[in-house]
Amino acid sequence: MSMKSLLKTIFTIIIAVSILHGCNSEVFISDFAPSINEVLLSEKDSVSEIGFESSNWDVKSVFYIDEEGVYHGINGDIYGHDGNLVYKDSYLHTDGLELVKLEVSHPDIKLTIERKDVKHLVLSNSENMDDETKRIYLNIGNKYNSKHISVDIEPSSRYNLDSIVYTVSSYSVMDSMIQKSDVYGCINPTEHVSTFDVYPYKNFKIEYSFVNEHELKTVLTEEQLKIFGKDAPMVPVPVIGQYGSPVMSTVTLPLSTDLQNLPLPEEMLEIKETVSVSPNKQRTCRIKCWYKYYGVRFKIYASHPVTGEKRILNGLLDIYYPQSYEIEYGEETDVNIQYNA
Repeated sequence: MSMKSLLKTIFTIIIAVSILHGCNSEVFISDFAPSINEVLLSEKDSVSEIGFESSNWDVKSVFYIDEEGVYHGINGDIYGHDGNLVYKDSYLHTDGLELVKLEVSHPDIKLTIERKDVKHLVLSNSENMDDETKRIYLNIGNKYNSKHISVDIEPSSRYNLDSIVYTVSSYSVMDSMIQKSDVYGCINPTEHVSTFDVYPYKNFKIEYSFVNEHELKTVLTEEQLKIFGKDAPMVPVPVIGQYGSPVMSTVTLPLSTDLQNLPLPEEMLEIKETVSVSPNKQRTCRIKCWYKYYGVRFKIYASHPVTGEKRILNGLLDIYYPQSYEIEYGEETDVNIQYNA
């Protein structure tokens, strides 16, 4: 090859590289390279700043990986550079310097992810109400490349319950909402007619539930109650007054996911029916009890002892109150008594 041909070839290669470089400059220049790939957040170290080598990056998504290795996206709220909410409960992502602040929405964790400028991302306001460290991932990248940054959030101290407020003046009610049954056996081994007193409400109680399965978004969930830890706080509850409507009282119950009971008033427990059984006979009585339903909305106000963070939880207290009963008297059958020799 002559010198002239060689120079021509070199010149052609330089021109080609220049053209490619101009069309896709980010491919050749802009490696955004985060300063760290792992972040650990706790109450003592609740802020972390991540630097980048260049500006051509965005938060593409936020996710976690379950025990089976399945990826799950995390949603939340997205704010613009002016501080206004742009997207609510959306998949989390930034867009240059337009969409810059992300608020993670997850049952167990809270986290603020904010792009401060073209080369800095700040993580703050972390909170983890689970008993173990939670790991999530930030998918950072552009249309050419992406990197994952792991974020571990250590368990946080629990919230204090400040107050619970019920709306007893406005409640829902429904007669004979549910039915439960009880069985009472009457055995007469004597040679004369015997009578038995049956107290139909004896084994039925008033049932309370803070956590329920209503198809409403405003009900309290088991995950939300994690903010109080394993020791459920005691809270006052309304009772059904003499006129059949909820009224506030000094009665307290644990604020937990468990179905809880209160005894019926004495006047109901003293109601009785008399059952007669013939000599050497037995019969079974099946007691059906219908419950009246009351739904009372409430708000829980809580605060964090370390961060001062405030939370308001909305819920619906279910009260099932025994309302009426019916006794089905079974047929008499012979008493089978065996005597030992």
